Amino acid sequence: MKANATHSGPAAARNPISPANDVLGLNGADLVHPGLVNHPTLSPSIQVQILSIVDATGSASIGDIVAELPGHTDPVGAIFALIAADVLVVVTAGIIDAHSIVARPDGDPNGGFNSEDDETPPATSPDTAAGSAKDAPPIDVSALAEASLPPDLLLVPSSPLKPRIVMGPGRRRAAFKHVPILQQAGVYIFLRAHSVYVGFGTDVGARIAAGRQMPDGTPNVIIAITDMQDGLSDEDARALERILWSYVSSDEDFSLINGVPDGAPIDPDRYDQLALFASEVVLALRQAGLMFLHGSVRERLASPRAEPERLGAPRRIDDLPEGRVMELNYCGLTALAAERDDGTWLLLRGSDVRIETVNSASASASFQRAAWLHAGLLEEARDGSCYVLKRDISFSSGSAVGHFVSGSRGFGLSSWRAIEPGDDELAELAC
Repeated sequence: MKANATHSGPAAARNPISPANDVLGLNGADLVHPGLVNHPTLSPSIQVQILSIVDATGSASIGDIVAELPGHTDPVGAIFALIAADVLVVVTAGIIDAHSIVARPDGDPNGGFNSEDDETPPATSPDTAAGSAKDAPPIDVSALAEASLPPDLLLVPSSPLKPRIVMGPGRRRAAFKHVPILQQAGVYIFLRAHSVYVGFGTDVGARIAAGRQMPDGTPNVIIAITDMQDGLSDEDARALERILWSYVSSDEDFSLINGVPDGAPIDPDRYDQLALFASEVVLALRQAGLMFLHGSVRERLASPRAEPERLGAPRRIDDLPEGRVMELNYCGLTALAAERDDGTWLLLRGSDVRIETVNSASASASFQRAAWLHAGLLEEARDGSCYVLKRDISFSSGSAVGHFVSGSRGFGLSSWRAIEPGDDELAELAC
């Protein structure tokens, strides 16, 4: 038996903007029956199909059931939703894998519900289903799939992050605190008219309910974003806040009312995963008609290369930058910057940037390295000794430039020296 196509659109189990606890039938009608398990991974058809596979022989392995549901996005999750509802039980001991066997409780085709004693089986409420999904240990589905691969075939690792998006009116902000799937690290967006606020919370539901982030009133719309598998650490959420802030800064329909977040120290590979996560959020909000509506999808999904007013104007190779050119020699590396009349500094392309940051460095020093590597504004030197800057980038001060390039607080304004007009370094800069 082959699985029918799973629902799409509002009824899709993985649609991040669909109600997570709806069971939808033809024309979007609610299907309510005491014998249906209400869970995001289960439609009535999927429930019936899984049980028919088990009933064919009295039991079935998880791997066999997964093989019969090729179109399902989370077949193992659907199986365990039935297990959590006492419709199925795991009859083999030990770690769960593709060979684990599931069956009806005591071979009972009623799934553990005694129709003579109980008129209706205990229904799985949305809160119970969400709580069970949150409390249960994560299942390594990739390991299950890899176990069924022929010899010499391997799965290529991909990002484990997948956004879950919950939206509601501002007048219901207190309700976000009581949603189990929001009792984890995540980010949120407040919208009111053309104003927008981007924030994060280690318990994002509680943060939404308790905060007073928007001055002069309540937001019209609240958007909460977490990972489906609770895979965001507190540091991930801080970094994601800054990534999402950068995306929102390019949406011409809205004006940000909060400044650039600090971000968090982050590994470049993890930054790439969070940037992909953020792009999925952007696509979902665009398709929901909420944000990011102008321009092409490709344009919207490609995050800005840098935050507003950070990239210097394109400069011909033989043009000297505006302002007094300064040099910083540190840790065997060299950076050049231009001190401008307005007090800002422009870090010049070709400057060396230390790869590692020290523990005392700000979160921004690490975050910007990962962000600008992702954007192609930094690349590793051929000898691997440092990163090299590919575009001029603006900073608020010479101390900020020194802090970034050195990855430490030990190279402040006094560490820079001016390059005089006749110096070789200035001549090379204009070549």
